[in-house]
Amino acid sequence: MDSNLRPNRPDGAYYHGLVSTPPACDKCPLRYKRTVYPDGPVPAKIAFVGEEPGKTEVRKGLGFVGPSGRLLWETLGPACGFTRNQIWVTNAALCRSEIIKLSNGAELLRDTVQQLATECCEQRLLNELFVVDPVVVVPLGSIALRQITGITAASIYAYRGSRTEINLGALAELVRRGA
Repeated sequence: MDSNLRPNRPDGAYYHGLVSTPPACDKCPLRYKRTVYPDGPVPAKIAFVGEEPGKTEVRKGLGFVGPSGRLLWETLGPACGFTRNQIWVTNAALCRSEIIKLSNGAELLRDTVQQLATECCEQRLLNELFVVDPVVVVPLGSIALRQITGITAASIYAYRGSRTEINLGALAELVRRGA
């Protein structure tokens, strides 16, 4: 294992003691669900930001290990010259969304739960990326793109193949202030 790669530690130091802003789990409808923590080298030149963990990721407790992760590490990685231990991997939401049944019998639909979970994790993600300090951040989906750019109507298809420069520190400060 690369000495710069921190092992994924669900308990203990939050993100290896690097990120001081934990997610707002107390406000999240998924607060009692299993969290898949980010991991990788710090600092990292590249960060992949997914939307949320998949079923395989939740079962294994590690991000990007399901079908999409295999595509990244077995196909794209070798073609582009990188390996998993060189990349910071994280998600816009740390928990997998699902339908939530409320005590009054009503249900929160999965899309609503995903939006709420993503909002609760927004400050955490921006602060995390600020600390990890990647040169390139690759959003893997519209939700991830919206969170890291602050462009609320952004669509991954509209930005495909383009480059957008962002100041993560300034964006994190705006979110912190509630702007």
